Amino acid sequence: MTPSSLLFFSTTTMGTLMVLSSNNWLLLWMGMELNLLSFVPLIASSQLFQETEASVKYFIIQAIGSGVMLMAGVMSMSAPSSALMKHTTSLMFLLSMVVKLGMAPCHQWLPHVMSSMSWLMCLVLSTWQKVSPLMMLNTITPHNITAYITFIAMASAIVGGLGGANQSQMRALLAYSSIGHMGWMLMAIQFSSSIFSLYFMTYLIITSSLMLMMFNVSSFNSNFNSNIAQMSYISFAMMMIMMFSLGGLPPFLGFLPKWMIINTMTAKEMFLILITLITGSLLNLFYYFSMLFNFITMMKTCSNSAPTPGANLILTSLCTLTPLMLYL
Repeated sequence: MTPSSLLFFSTTTMGTLMVLSSNNWLLLWMGMELNLLSFVPLIASSQLFQETEASVKYFIIQAIGSGVMLMAGVMSMSAPSSALMKHTTSLMFLLSMVVKLGMAPCHQWLPHVMSSMSWLMCLVLSTWQKVSPLMMLNTITPHNITAYITFIAMASAIVGGLGGANQSQMRALLAYSSIGHMGWMLMAIQFSSSIFSLYFMTYLIITSSLMLMMFNVSSFNSNFNSNIAQMSYISFAMMMIMMFSLGGLPPFLGFLPKWMIINTMTAKEMFLILITLITGSLLNLFYYFSMLFNFITMMKTCSNSAPTPGANLILTSLCTLTPLMLYL
C-alpha cells in the first residue's frame, strides 16, 4: 500500500468516526465530507479509465446528497419551527441519506459505479461507506416520516430483487443485493436498534468474506462464466454458501436477522410490507440458484487450477452457525 493510499484510508476512517461521535449537524456534514473526499482518490488510485469514471460519478452523487443534507440542517436551525417545516426538513434529511446509500428510487448510480471499481473498493463501498448514513438514520430519523421510510424499504427490497435478475457481472449483482439489504435494514431501524445492529454486523461479515474471495480469484471485467472458470469446486462451494447466507436462506447465518424482523413484523401485523420484503429476498435467492445451476452445467469444462482462498475459511464458517445460534 502506498503512503497516499494509507493516508486516504486513515482520513476515510476519521470521517466516519467523526460522524459517529458528533451531535451537531455541521460536524456530521463535515465528517461525511471528509469521508467522501478521502474515498474518491482511493477509487481512482489505479488510474484506470473505468475507475476514474466511477470516482467522478461517485463524487457527483455524494455531493448532491451532502448538499441536500446541509440544506436540511440549515433549515432546521434557522427557519421558524412549524409542523410543515419540520416535515420538510425530515424529508430532505431522509432523501439525502437515500441518495448516499443508493436506495430506491435513487439507486441507479450504485450498480454502475460498483461495476467499474476494483473488488477492494467495492468492499469498502458496500461496508464501511454505509456505516455513517445508516447510523445517522438509526439515531436521528424522525417519527413523522414513517410512511416514507416504509415505502423506500419496500421499493429497495423489490428493486434489489428484480435488478439482479438480468446481471451477468458479479459486481452489479452484489450492488443490487446490497440495495435489497438496505431495505431490510431500514425496516429494522424502525423497530429496534439491536435488531438493526445485528443485521448490519451480519451483513458486514458475509459481504466482506464474499468480496475478499472474489478479490482473490477474479479479474477486473469478469462475468459469471469467467469467474467460474477460475474457481475450484471447493472455492465455488464456499462462495455459494456465502451467497445463500447473504440471501437469507435458512439455516445459514444471514437468515437469523431476517427471522427476527419477520417475527417483529408478524407481531405488529404488517403483513403486506412483510410479503414485499420476502418477495425481494426470494428474487435474490433465485439468481443465486441460477449461478449454482450455471456452475453445475459447466463442471466438465471449467478449470479447477485456482487455489482455495484459505483466508476466508474462518469467515465462511460463521455462515453455517445459525442452527446453533437459534437455540442459544
